[in-house]
Order: sequence, then C-alpha cells, then structure tokens
Amino acid sequence: MKNTETAPFWETKTLEELTDQEWEALCDGCGLCCLNRLQDADDDEAPIYLTRVACHCYDLQAQRCSDYANRHERVEGCMRLTVERVAEYEWLPETCAYRLRFAQKPLPSWHPLITKDPNSVREHGMYALSPVLDNEDIELEDYIIEE
Repeated sequence: MKNTETAPFWETKTLEELTDQEWEALCDGCGLCCLNRLQDADDDEAPIYLTRVACHCYDLQAQRCSDYANRHERVEGCMRLTVERVAEYEWLPETCAYRLRFAQKPLPSWHPLITKDPNSVREHGMYALSPVLDNEDIELEDYIIEE
C-alpha cells in the first residue's frame, strides 16, 4: 500500500477526487487531442479515425494549443476532456494519462509529472507527429493516420 503522505496525487486519488489543477496536470501535452477526428455521423458505434490535421488553434512550432484557456469558445467541436467522459477516450493514445489512470495503470516513465520536464513527452516521440494545419482546402479523409 502506498504511503499517501509521500505518494504523488495521481497514485493516491481517484479521478473523481482530483482538483481541476490536478486533472489538467495529468495531460502530458502530446497534442493528439488537437488533431481532427472522423466518425460516421449517423453511427455512434463507428470507429473514430484520427487525422494528421490539427485544429486552427494548434501552434505547429510550439506543438501545443495557442489559446488553451479559450479553446472551447474559439473552436467548434473542441472536446472538453472531463472525468465524467473518461471512459469514452479510447481514441486517445494508450499512453494518455487520463486513460491510464481510468484503468488504474501507472503513468509512463517519460510523463512530465514524473520527469518534471514538460518536454519529456517529445523526447520520447509521444506527440502529434507532422501535423498539418486545418484549412478549407483539406479533405480530412486524405490525412487519416493508419494504425
């Protein structure tokens, strides 16, 4: 059993017990949730396909959202990741801390909470690789990431 006085919050608290700040800290900053997804609009059970097309708020150089605080107001369909919907996040990578903690699994050794380095995710290749910016001339189907 972990000593709750010395163990980190993500090992001692359930997702429901996390503060807003702790919930946000679980995010490793990979940017994969900033990529557009495709799903058959008439079939909620259809698979979700991830594309290499980032939303217009994604900063390609910084490799993160350029307006994180206002993203939901600025981007129609920007998904708010919440503890109430965490079971639905199967489309996020298996290394996603939200998915891992939901499944009661440990964070990867390269996670910024463990390394204390916000860039450790990139050093381990866990980020939105070669995204392109969303624009009106792009057909999302042409940019599906094959698994």
